[in-house]
Amino acid sequence: MRDGILGMKATWGALIALTLVAFLLRAPHLDTQSLWRDEVDVTRLTDQPLTELTRDLLQIKHNGPLFYLLMRGWLSLVGDNQFMLRYLSLCFGVLAVPLVYRIGRNLVGRQAAILAALLGTVSPYLVWYSQDAKMYALVTVLTLLAVACELEALRTGRLSWWVGFVAFASLSFYVHILSALMIPVYVAALLLAWPRRREQWSGGLISLGLLTLPYLPLIGWQLPLVLDTYDTGHPFYPIGQMLSLLANLYARGVAMVGGWIVVAAFVFAILGGLFVSVEGDSWYRLVDTRLAIAVKIRSRLFLLLWLFLPIILVYSISLRAPVFEPRYLIFIAPAFYLLTALGLVALSRVSRSAAGAALAAVLSFGLLAVWVQATTPIKSDFRAAAEYMMTHRHPATPIMFQMPYVRHTFDYYFDGEYVALEGLWTNDGKTEVQVEQEMARLLADYPDVWLVASESWLWDSRDLTRAWLDQHAHLIETTSFALVDVYHYDLPDLEPASQEN
Repeated sequence: MRDGILGMKATWGALIALTLVAFLLRAPHLDTQSLWRDEVDVTRLTDQPLTELTRDLLQIKHNGPLFYLLMRGWLSLVGDNQFMLRYLSLCFGVLAVPLVYRIGRNLVGRQAAILAALLGTVSPYLVWYSQDAKMYALVTVLTLLAVACELEALRTGRLSWWVGFVAFASLSFYVHILSALMIPVYVAALLLAWPRRREQWSGGLISLGLLTLPYLPLIGWQLPLVLDTYDTGHPFYPIGQMLSLLANLYARGVAMVGGWIVVAAFVFAILGGLFVSVEGDSWYRLVDTRLAIAVKIRSRLFLLLWLFLPIILVYSISLRAPVFEPRYLIFIAPAFYLLTALGLVALSRVSRSAAGAALAAVLSFGLLAVWVQATTPIKSDFRAAAEYMMTHRHPATPIMFQMPYVRHTFDYYFDGEYVALEGLWTNDGKTEVQVEQEMARLLADYPDVWLVASESWLWDSRDLTRAWLDQHAHLIETTSFALVDVYHYDLPDLEPASQEN
């Protein structure tokens, strides 16, 4: 008993230490990366009147209103400086670490659970989205809370756990539309608990049924994704490419540090977790050997379904309307790290050196990726671009944005007044003659112009704006920042072109 108490104390001490390390890995570099356009959208949307904000967010193009309503209250208290804008995501990202442990303790045992918490602590992917002023850290935490509550409800049958499950799962739907893809995973947890927990069947069915009530208002919001074909703005990914991209991001972070060896270490560990037995890893702390083996299989199957079922569903939806974006499925990343941790523990029973080498590769490259993400500009660096423009641009010179939407991000950092010109939308099939006419009309009154280009292929995939400037103007200076290019052109005397085609 004394060893058990000491073991629990050591585990809780390790978990507290990991939570602190998670904070220290995320907080110091919270404002290192420049804000990108989706983060600036948070400040713009939350500045709207509440009725407009709610109406606008319940549109197909948005992912859910709850995060923005939360941020509206938060920013009204602390202001919208870059550090505080991301601070809530930091808090949610840190909270994910003990939640991974809590789920892992029930699913894969204490040793693998603390190791999974370690992997979540140093995960460059989870660190990245703990430093992003969007809903991804929050939806991860809500999903973890929903899973934790459901597993505890299935274990104990207590009403409070079922209430927590319904509450957290329902909230997640309104944080991100695709978190509803976890519903089949929640159903799978109930099915896998049968027949061992048949007495919880009624509570589970009622709780899953109650999930339909908060989901009903979303049907009209989501139905076009299934029934209609329209341009979602996302490319189509074959499922193999989806799996490869997600594995690389979870293993190597957004900076893609390391090569195949890092992904191989994770895959090696996951396969070990699936096929190598581990003593003591049981869902419900069973004594009977045959029953324990059955529950071990079910816990692994649950983690596999948590990891892969949402991917398969997104792929199925994308066959009609592409919706895959890796960050939209961030709530499956904990299953990836739990399976990895289980595999490392399993492999250590067979070969400590092999498990140690895999763990060393995972941790060392993970920490290296966190450092690269913290020290290398990766997001669109409008902060540096705006600073450059403030010191190099004459106040009377206009600024053209290609694409125009990035002006909002530029304005967040730019201090001063200027004339803004919208770069031409040419992805509707405009001809070069039409581009020449419109560019001549836009720039006829100016001796020079600055062009700020970022993600311009979304607006001008043929780069006709730049082509016109290169042909009709003289490039004075140019500089590049992460995903942002700045050009200064001297313009000849231009006459507005004839409007005839």
